[in-house]
Amino acid sequence: MRLRSDPRARLRVVLAEVDGRIARERAHAAHSGTPAPRSKAVAFRILFDEHLPRVRRHLACYLDDRSEVEEIAAEVFVVAWRKLRPENPMGIAWLLRTADNKLRDAARRDRSKRRALDALTRGLEETSDALHPLEALALREAIVTLSARERQVVVLTYWDELSAGEVAQVLRCSAASVWTTLTRARAKLRRQLETKEADA
Repeated sequence: MRLRSDPRARLRVVLAEVDGRIARERAHAAHSGTPAPRSKAVAFRILFDEHLPRVRRHLACYLDDRSEVEEIAAEVFVVAWRKLRPENPMGIAWLLRTADNKLRDAARRDRSKRRALDALTRGLEETSDALHPLEALALREAIVTLSARERQVVVLTYWDELSAGEVAQVLRCSAASVWTTLTRARAKLRRQLETKEADA
C-alpha cells in the first residue's frame, strides 16, 4: 500500500497496522491457549506509548509550531517502526538522536525553501515593470503554496531559463519528472490566481 507523504498520515497507518496485528495475536493466543511471543507490533506499541511524550517535549525545545513538533515526532516513530527489532528495541537515546537528525533535515529544507523564495522574489522584482503591483503580490502569495520541489523547478525554469533537460541535471531526476512537477506547479498557481481574481 502506498502511504501519503504526510508523516502524521504515515504514522496513523503504522499504528493501525500495529493495533491490528496485536488484536490478531491476542485472538490467536486466546484460541490456542498459549501466550503469544513478544512481537514487533507489541514492542512498537510499548515504545510509542512510553516515549512519544518525551520526544515531543524534546522537539518543543527547538520548535515553536506545535504542528511541526507533531510532524517530526511522527517521522521519528515511522523510522522506529521500520528499524525496530523486537528482541532489542531502541531506547530514548536512539529516538532523541533520530529526532535531532530530523530537525537538521527540516532546517536544510527550510533553508532551501527560503533560497527558492528569495530567487522567486528577485525574479518578480526584475519583472515588476511588466506586472501591476497587485498582480506581483498575488503571484508572490500563490508561489508560497508550492512545495519546495515545485518552487525549485519554477525558479530553474522561469528565472534561470533552463530547459527541462538542464533542470533534470541540476535536480538529478528525469526530464519527465521535471515536466510533471512543472505541470503540477502551474496548475496550483493558476488555481491560486483564479481564486484571488474571484475574491477581488
